Amino acid sequence: MIDRWATRVTTALVVVALGASTALAQSVASDPGRGREISESLCSTCHIVDASPGNIAKSDISSFHSIANKPNQTQERLAGAIIFPHPAMPNVSFTNAELRDVISYIMSLKSPEPASK
Repeated sequence: MIDRWATRVTTALVVVALGASTALAQSVASDPGRGREISESLCSTCHIVDASPGNIAKSDISSFHSIANKPNQTQERLAGAIIFPHPAMPNVSFTNAELRDVISYIMSLKSPEPASK
């Protein structure tokens, strides 16, 4: 019972946070260059943060390139994964501007969609 309640509260918080981050992202420009700098400083101990698709991060840690290229990846999903990290991810505190910049950098690594014929 408590687990279900906690799950519902967490889900509600994610929805609110994502809605706020989406609205904020639309009203303020992000800087993917600054996002790369932040990523190299704070994230590179675990993740491969450069744009090279061939680089392999630690065996069970996704590279930023692979994160960007997950099917249906969105800025909102990335924000949720950073704001509410999985247990193995350290709790890194970003300002709203830093969060926007890191997400913008990660999304800049998304490979272009193949042209349809």
